[in-house]
Amino acid sequence: TWKPDAYSEAPVPTATLLAAGLLNCALYGLLRFHALAAVAVGAPFVSRLLLIFGLASMALAALFVVGQRNLRRLLAYSSIDHAGIIVAAVGIGGPLASLGAMLHMTFHAVTKPVLFFAVGAIQQRFGTASLGAIRGGLLRTMPATSLFLLGAALAVTASPPFAIFQSEYTILSGAVAAGRTWAAALFLACTVTVFAGFLQKLTHLLLAPADEPGERREADRFSLGAMAVAGALAFGLGFSLPWPVGDLIRQSAAIVGGPW
Repeated sequence: TWKPDAYSEAPVPTATLLAAGLLNCALYGLLRFHALAAVAVGAPFVSRLLLIFGLASMALAALFVVGQRNLRRLLAYSSIDHAGIIVAAVGIGGPLASLGAMLHMTFHAVTKPVLFFAVGAIQQRFGTASLGAIRGGLLRTMPATSLFLLGAALAVTASPPFAIFQSEYTILSGAVAAGRTWAAALFLACTVTVFAGFLQKLTHLLLAPADEPGERREADRFSLGAMAVAGALAFGLGFSLPWPVGDLIRQSAAIVGGPW
């Protein structure tokens, strides 16, 4: 419940660190506690608890994404959704879902900063993050920023060929392989709902006709450079994962869900 308020009020660099860094730190602590609790009280109980809370977080986030009218809070509920995805994957268990969870932690941390940089540039120009206050037609007034925003939104909602599509597909495959078809169905429904919610918001923001012609004024070069660097990394990981990173991810997945 604190995350939407923090993301909407914090400076963009701070909110980016919350989404890309501290979220993974919190999940790391949860994973360490999960390993101990599974031994103490039994893996089935802990896995079932994580699966329920993860899917509940996804469902709650999906509902709020659909009705959200603030760009910064939209990103907050997106992060709640992704945290739920990772927790649900750990709850599903097994080598495949655990591998998907570790991949997702990596890919989300790389992709989310692009969204925050783009939304921050838009908020800086219009003085607000409210979708109702920002004129439509952003693709004409801030074309480069709009393209980064659109690409990052497609990436974070698991559109191929971006990396998050691969991690979510791996988790979904792990759920089916583990016989958790009901969890896979709910997982897929929440993912599609979040995608539709993002698409509806971006359609209005980027393509809707503006109330009055706006001056074409792009974000500064430093902001565009940050978007380009983070965007290139996020896009590149969809095609190639460096072997040292991949090896660490596989080792982490083996610790969490057992070896292949």
